[in-house]
Amino acid sequence: MPTRRALLGGIGLALAGPAWARAQVSGPAGPARRVACLDLLLTETLLTLGVTPAAVGNIPLYDRLVAEPALPDGVPDLGPLQEPNLELLQYLRPDLILAPSWAEVGQADLERIAPVAWLPTFSTRKPALDHARDLLLRAAALTGRDAEAKAWSDRADAALAEARQMLSPWTDRPVYVVRFNEDGRHAAIFGGNGMIGDVLARLGLRNAWTGRTNVWGTVSIGIEQLAGNAEARLIHFNRGAETERALHQLAASPLWAALPAVRRGRVIEMPVVYPNGGLASATRFAQQLARVLPAHGTANG
Repeated sequence: MPTRRALLGGIGLALAGPAWARAQVSGPAGPARRVACLDLLLTETLLTLGVTPAAVGNIPLYDRLVAEPALPDGVPDLGPLQEPNLELLQYLRPDLILAPSWAEVGQADLERIAPVAWLPTFSTRKPALDHARDLLLRAAALTGRDAEAKAWSDRADAALAEARQMLSPWTDRPVYVVRFNEDGRHAAIFGGNGMIGDVLARLGLRNAWTGRTNVWGTVSIGIEQLAGNAEARLIHFNRGAETERALHQLAASPLWAALPAVRRGRVIEMPVVYPNGGLASATRFAQQLARVLPAHGTANG
């Protein structure tokens, strides 16, 4: 089994600057081939690079929240992300495990099975897309997929630039982006430096939510807070049956009916994307915005 030092020797240099992103994994083992993953964003990142994981934690959760890129059939499920099946993981003999850095204290036993790359899944110092790009480059260096990372980074830049150009007539009004709770009284709203807020800013769209958010760029609000900006459009994610139940509750709410966006026909639905996702999720969100806003009427509506 390759040593932790040989396989992950370059990780410590990550804090030294962008030169690390160009470094190759050193040591006799070479790039990791069998990579297990214990985080949704890191799984998305691996799949973006074209790497089929040797195993993944909580596959149903990935399929429900992230979905794209799709996991190939037959990938073993390690169970809960925070309590993976260590016996199965040991049986599968991965040569690298990707796990979120925040879980290192509670999951130190993983290092008895294989080298672990403890990677930060969010940043408090930089916008979400810059952090997602860093993660892609780190995962690429560990798996020998530098060319794929460069291609995907360029693809994301091109998609964002195209979406920004398409949306230039729709920058007149700010937008709220939310996910409704089933109770019909609350919503998760997105802003700050999280992926959703960062994409909006890069597309030239003003985020109507200027309040505080957590490190992932989201916070729970009461529906009445969506009246804060009377000129805003309201974009909400469709999460299937959950959203149907929420909309059923909202339809009976006088508070909902009184919201400016509702009264003026500025409520827009779009397919759900993973709001804590990487470059693939960010690109999909930008492309969806470029489709749904122009399809919703005139730019000044």
